[in-house]
Amino acid sequence: MSVFSEAKTVQDWLVTKLAGQGWLKVDAESLDRDVTDVFVESEVVAALIRLNPEIADDELLVDEVIPQLRMAAMGGDLLSANERMTKWLKGGETIRFSGKATYSPIDLIDFRNLGNNRYWVTKEVTYGPVGNKHRYDIVLWVNGFPLVVIETKTPVKSSVSWLNGALDIAETYVARVPEFFTPNLMLAATDGKEFHYGTILSEPSAWQMWGSTEDPYDLDGMARVVRTVELLMTPEMITELLGSFTYFHSDESARFKILPRYPQVEAARAIYHKVKAGGTRGLIWHFQGTGKTLLMAFAANLILEDPEIGDPTILIVLDRIDLVGQTMRQFRALGAANLMEAGTRAELHDVLRTGRSGVIVTTIFRFAEAGGVLTERENVIVLVDEAHRTQEGDLGNQMRTALPHARFFGLTGTPISDKDRNTFKLFGDPQDPNGALSEYSMERSIHDGASVPVHVEPRLVSWHLDAETMDAEFEAMAEEEGLTEEERDLLIRRAGQARTIVRNPDRIKAVCADILEHFATKVAPLGLKAQVVAFDRELVVAYEAELNRLIAENLDYDFTTKVVITTGSKDEPAEWKTRYGLSRAELDQVVKEFKTAGTGPHILIVTAKLLTGFDAPIEGVMYLDKPLSRHTLFQAITRTNRRYKSPISGHDKRYGLIVDYIGLGAAIAVALRKADPEGPGTRPIDIDGLIAEFSERMVAALARFDGIDRDGSYESLFEARQILTGEDGALDDFARQFIGVQAIWELVAPHEDLEPFEHDYRWLAGIYESTRPSRTSDALLWARLGTKTQAIVHRNMKDVTVVGQPEQVVIDAESIDTLRTLLDGTEDQIDPDRDMEDDPVTVEEVFDTIDRRIRRRLEATGAKLYKDLSEQLERLHKMSLESAEDSLKFLKQALELAQRATRIDRLVDEGKIAEAERLLDPNIGALTQIVEECKPEGASVVIEDVVTDIDRIVRESAYSGWAEDQGGDREVRKQLRLTLKKYALPVSGDLFTKAYNYVKENY
Repeated sequence: MSVFSEAKTVQDWLVTKLAGQGWLKVDAESLDRDVTDVFVESEVVAALIRLNPEIADDELLVDEVIPQLRMAAMGGDLLSANERMTKWLKGGETIRFSGKATYSPIDLIDFRNLGNNRYWVTKEVTYGPVGNKHRYDIVLWVNGFPLVVIETKTPVKSSVSWLNGALDIAETYVARVPEFFTPNLMLAATDGKEFHYGTILSEPSAWQMWGSTEDPYDLDGMARVVRTVELLMTPEMITELLGSFTYFHSDESARFKILPRYPQVEAARAIYHKVKAGGTRGLIWHFQGTGKTLLMAFAANLILEDPEIGDPTILIVLDRIDLVGQTMRQFRALGAANLMEAGTRAELHDVLRTGRSGVIVTTIFRFAEAGGVLTERENVIVLVDEAHRTQEGDLGNQMRTALPHARFFGLTGTPISDKDRNTFKLFGDPQDPNGALSEYSMERSIHDGASVPVHVEPRLVSWHLDAETMDAEFEAMAEEEGLTEEERDLLIRRAGQARTIVRNPDRIKAVCADILEHFATKVAPLGLKAQVVAFDRELVVAYEAELNRLIAENLDYDFTTKVVITTGSKDEPAEWKTRYGLSRAELDQVVKEFKTAGTGPHILIVTAKLLTGFDAPIEGVMYLDKPLSRHTLFQAITRTNRRYKSPISGHDKRYGLIVDYIGLGAAIAVALRKADPEGPGTRPIDIDGLIAEFSERMVAALARFDGIDRDGSYESLFEARQILTGEDGALDDFARQFIGVQAIWELVAPHEDLEPFEHDYRWLAGIYESTRPSRTSDALLWARLGTKTQAIVHRNMKDVTVVGQPEQVVIDAESIDTLRTLLDGTEDQIDPDRDMEDDPVTVEEVFDTIDRRIRRRLEATGAKLYKDLSEQLERLHKMSLESAEDSLKFLKQALELAQRATRIDRLVDEGKIAEAERLLDPNIGALTQIVEECKPEGASVVIEDVVTDIDRIVRESAYSGWAEDQGGDREVRKQLRLTLKKYALPVSGDLFTKAYNYVKENY
């Protein structure tokens, strides 16, 4: 028998720990209750008298409250009873006492003065009638209500874990005696090595981990358990979770209870404290799918519940109309005060001008044409979802102009810091670490189990191009049509694009067949669904037709598809609007059905919609056949990262899958790179100098038009054109002048000092646009011959095949962390150490940018890049194949290199300089490549360990001239074979020969 019993280790330790954190240890036998009592009613009575002055004055009123509490706890299903009891516990119920004309609020817990409550911890609590009694390891009581039940398990038995404890609670205790759990806030289970918490009826495998973003993301084991107990299991936190962070969701498809995750609590508190302290801005940088909408609702409640903040207006600003309904439902369920949707510009302008307090949900688009200031109030708190989008353009500027004294808090999973935009500098407070008020990273989310890793599976799409026949057919068409060299070049450029290749009918058939075969064998049996991301809307329609054709032909494919695209543009086929147009309600229905297990659609086909902000845990795979980059690619690939357990198959999704038909490995690596708070976007600029320069350039540009009435009439345009066309070089000179003026305008506007110039600037802009060459003739040529040209290409693209790669790239927490270490600082930065506040961007630096812009825009674009159409297509084909093949290699090599860099840093920190230097040895890299190339397919070895051992034994066995000495040569060969054998690698053949030859040459 082990000396480390469950009671002696985990249970006793936990009770002692809790007792030291404010919980009074009370023996189960001394509780004033029968085993069939849910509450300790004497404690409930004491709390009623202590917390309610009206009852304190007449203690007999207790007898009118207790029966109602019993009824609330016993009626209906468990979730409904728990929701009712939660409302009672939060002080949301009232009673009209006998002989009274009004209703009185009832307080069961004091959420403001926690010292008025009694907090108990008890172990081995029994509940249940005869024949159905159950004993709970640890129960936490607040004022006599059992709010937390914890099951403990032994830490020294490999066959038992915290999950066994969670299953005991969920499948035995809650299932057999649900009455005890009607007042429950939280369930928890621990084996001393992990600690997880959940709610009644939540799936045990989905129970979450608590922690702190101040700790290392990979804090694990007993250290993580101790931190969890210290952070989560305190009277203060349990009370706060009950009072401000408990959420019940109900709609036509689902009912469930949600407790927050620790980053939501941290961020909501951070926003609240910043507001209370008078702060004006802050950035919440939390990974995709970690509940930012609920986070906003929690923060709003904290702010509204504090009377010291006054009567604030909390404005929730979204950038997608389809998110409004979901956001309203979540805020309503959390009891947000004075909640309304501002669904039109007029409604938004009205509520802001009248100073309405409470929560207002709207979209950024409602600020269009705001017409100046809408309110001067400082007590307007703006929470902006997806803060990296739409905020640094006209709409964002109009919103900030309309709310000059408001306080802005941005929430995003993908902040941007490029040359034009910097989300940190737009929303972040410089006093916050790294420009973020709260940060919850991708690797932390994956390590916590809040989201799952993503695997990337490259697919190689190849074909044979009959170049000779294709070029001959194209030349014949060009001769027949009498095309000029310029027209011929235009058709080659347009037809020689990736768009032409992906539209090839044979490629469409091959890719669709591969998608269905992969989905049917690897995804659908797990109870998961899929998204197909096509190159453009035309390809979406083509994929739908081909996928549906293949499904109809194969009786084993019991799938349905659904297209989700934007319709209504003037250049699309008329039937698209009828067939694919979706109202907001219809789109909501499609999304609801996709998220529902056991029903269609099983495959969504999109090109842009539902790539961002789309939360569907049932999505297990995304088939990517469209080039994407940076934050758009990052958001797309994280559609598959939500946790999910299929109610049909029972499969617990452990990772999301990206099947890559384009070759996005390098792009994914860049997309995973952490945004730089000190990036170049929205840097401070010498505004005064720029406006002075703008004025001078405007005067020079207008001088040539002296005497012309700038009223916007046709006559003024005609006169201006006469001036520009009447002198050689005038057009080019004017273009250079205007582009310089335009660059400063776009950099500085909107600014009050530019307002006097606006009319003249707009007039000049109109003149400039009128001088630009028309592309109508090009469009007409493509409309006339584009289809013919593409048909020539498609006829000569033959033998299209799709081949899966043997390995996947795993993007997990450790991979992301090391990859970011590798990529950090690799992109060009403008003066990364420069203090932009004290040393802003100068006028001269801006002028350098303007000069480059002018040269770029005015440079010749008509030169032939490729002699023939086939040459253009062969280049694209080669790029495509190399990209697909290199995609996997790049990510793997980047991860290996980053992991080696991390290991070197660790060795240096530990003082093991010699080992670190050996990892930098070029011999290590060369041997790594040899082992990687020559190891048997499917061999599962850690290459770094193999190479390190080879290097070590060779250095120990070799000596000067060893290769010429029979004994030395035999010893090195022997040790090399022993090392390979140790890792189950072949001791003869190509691997041994190449490794030995390298050792002989270099050691």
